Amino acid sequence: MIQNHSLILKNRQIKLTEFGIITALNEFDGSFVISNDEDKKLTMQKVYHKWPHTLQKCRKSLSLGTRIVTRCSTNSDAGRFFNEVYIDPNGAPLLAFPIDGENAPETVEQLVMERIWKQEVWAEDISNPKDLTAERDRFEDALKRQSDRDKFLTERTTEFLNKRYSEFSIKRLQHLYIDEHTRRRAAMRLGINLEGHSSLRVYLEGHLHNTNFIHVTLPEFDGIDGVIGLHRKEDGNQWISTINNGDNRWWVHECKIANEKDINEPITYYLEIFGEILNSRYGLSKTKSFELGHHKTIIKFPKRPKQ
Repeated sequence: MIQNHSLILKNRQIKLTEFGIITALNEFDGSFVISNDEDKKLTMQKVYHKWPHTLQKCRKSLSLGTRIVTRCSTNSDAGRFFNEVYIDPNGAPLLAFPIDGENAPETVEQLVMERIWKQEVWAEDISNPKDLTAERDRFEDALKRQSDRDKFLTERTTEFLNKRYSEFSIKRLQHLYIDEHTRRRAAMRLGINLEGHSSLRVYLEGHLHNTNFIHVTLPEFDGIDGVIGLHRKEDGNQWISTINNGDNRWWVHECKIANEKDINEPITYYLEIFGEILNSRYGLSKTKSFELGHHKTIIKFPKRPKQ
């Protein structure tokens, strides 16, 4: 399971690798590239919803000289690509765990993922009392706008998950049914195309208590993260009622741009809306250059030696 300071999270389809310190960052129209002091270069394509935030983290790591761990799909070439970065603390390396960790790979994976998610923006924000209150209010407002049937299913599923999530999540890797509503939300909020999919393969990470939301990773989409809303009947039949990207700052931009969220348009229409919301969320159009072939290069100067 451990090779060259890497850890493969098999069921999540994620590979984590110690990268070290970023020494240079090159940004292009559709990607950006990071380099370390061994001249190793990794590329991140500008897809899915987290690339602007990952770019920000890379810039910060470059300026501060912090060590990082890169993440990529196990289906990608870990020597060429990445889709996320995490701080690798000097005193407590992210991939460090007991010598006998290989004997309990699922436990190791869970411990590492819990440490990773303590670094994530939305998880940190939810631990903030003000943000937690705002999320609770948003959830309650959304519940009020649901149909009576959906409200009933949401409340019953929430009660079920509050009481029996441990039992429900024994099977961590699940295929859950999706409908056109969920396919549109996935395109508009995560930038993924589920056209032709009748179900979505998810790995259960954790229940957001007192809601019907579950944090998941998506093995078939480079192991990216999402938050699903679950609906469940008494007979055990269950499906994904909605999906989002876990970014609580996304909503104000979505409400401003996506007035018609369920009109009868192809998935490509919702992927275009995703791009507009992403631009608004991160102010990409303010800094984007339209010069063909233009790219920015940032190189960190070495520290001045002590006299």
